[in-house]
Amino acid sequence: MSADDSGPGRREVAHRLFAAEFDDATVSYAESDEERAPKYVVTPTGARVNRLFAVGVLTEVESVNEDVLRARVVDPTGAFVSYAGQYQPDAAAFFERAEPPAFVALTGKARTFEPDDGNRIYTSVRPESVADVDSETRDRWTVSAAEATLRRIAAMADAKSLDVEGDALEAALLDRGYDVSLATGIPIALERYGTTTAYLDALREVALDALEVVAGDRDAVRSLDRAPADAGTAALGPLPAAVTDDGAAASEATATATDDETTAAAPADTAGATPSAGTAASESDSENSSTAETVDDQSPVVSDDGSAADAAATTADSAAAASEDAADDLGEFDDSGDDLGEFDDSGDDLGEFDDSGDDLGEFDDSGDDLYELGDEERREVEESFDVGFESAAEVDDPGEADIDVPGPEDLAEAEDTAGERAVDEETAAEADAGEAATDEGDAAADVDLEAVAVDAMSDLDDGDGADREAVVAAVVEEYGADPGDVADAIEDALMSGKCYEPSEDSLKAI
Repeated sequence: MSADDSGPGRREVAHRLFAAEFDDATVSYAESDEERAPKYVVTPTGARVNRLFAVGVLTEVESVNEDVLRARVVDPTGAFVSYAGQYQPDAAAFFERAEPPAFVALTGKARTFEPDDGNRIYTSVRPESVADVDSETRDRWTVSAAEATLRRIAAMADAKSLDVEGDALEAALLDRGYDVSLATGIPIALERYGTTTAYLDALREVALDALEVVAGDRDAVRSLDRAPADAGTAALGPLPAAVTDDGAAASEATATATDDETTAAAPADTAGATPSAGTAASESDSENSSTAETVDDQSPVVSDDGSAADAAATTADSAAAASEDAADDLGEFDDSGDDLGEFDDSGDDLGEFDDSGDDLGEFDDSGDDLYELGDEERREVEESFDVGFESAAEVDDPGEADIDVPGPEDLAEAEDTAGERAVDEETAAEADAGEAATDEGDAAADVDLEAVAVDAMSDLDDGDGADREAVVAAVVEEYGADPGDVADAIEDALMSGKCYEPSEDSLKAI
């Protein structure tokens, strides 16, 4: 078998499959003898499972011994068995405090076990994480697990129609667009299980029953009463259009949501996406139109074939003409200085005025009797108007005259007050900046990172899922969140069934 990109140390995709199919699995293998080489459980439909994700009802927790707990998580088709011991302390602690029945999400490693004295191989899940969920999460998981199962059934039927096997079949499936994991697992399943069409049809009915249970059209799922190699019907019943529309190019890893869910998500994706070029153009046209209407009230209209320079020149000419018309209507005034009427620039003809100081009448430039009042007149003015005339020599010093003149101490105090005022203003500015930063931090903290991360997955999904790092970067850039917090939110979304991993380092919203 050809190798894929799932080497040691790489995170494996967590598959979704029903307990009924997982319980029928008996084949496990490792691709190499390396100590850290991933181990896989191959199911009868060809799912090659290293990790799985299941959601159901925790119905029972019991002690196997003083170090190990065994838990049963039941989905609509059967039960997953999980063992938690000293190497899974978080899961063991969860099971210890859990109170069945309770809805839980379980992510863990797929394992098989064959007792020495038994003739049956048992499957189990070694838990990596367990979390409380609600019934809606369980229903979403049931729908996605049913579609993943139906896609594998369609792929297996497609492979059985090909007249090749082994490595040739794997190559043919890869050429037909199936992902590496499924293209590798199907040949193994056909070789080891001899999966028949009868088994595929029985599993198809189980998956459809699970969907009807979620829709409320059925109370329970019928049991899977056929073994993978059982003979029976040679025809596979009809599959939903969501599984068959894409043909061979569709695979379990690239879709686990129904057409209805995809259609319902489309408006939300459109609303949250970046506006298209058409939308941006419309908004730009609207803004330009509004701006143009404002400018039209203030600027000259420019014809389609005219230039801006012509418009400016026309405006200038109009202003000049208006100025000339205004000047013509000003009446008898002329710019000729000779026609100023009776005035003349000759100083000799200024009429009765003369620059001779002798002819200024009663005024005299002699300062001897300026402002001089007799003693009697002075006394009368002071009594009538309370005006005391003092000479400069009689004016008291500033302090004695009650004039408030600031001294050195007052000036220093004023400087200190001004400095304190400046410090207060600077402190207030820093406080305002701090409050603004706090408000921004609070705004980021108020964002539901799990929800915006799922929205980012939808926005960045190119059909095969969104790159995990791109999702983190998009949320960090838009909301200023911490990358670690965004990564934790993505893990929470995976656990709550809001998204899944279609391939390594990619995410797809449900």
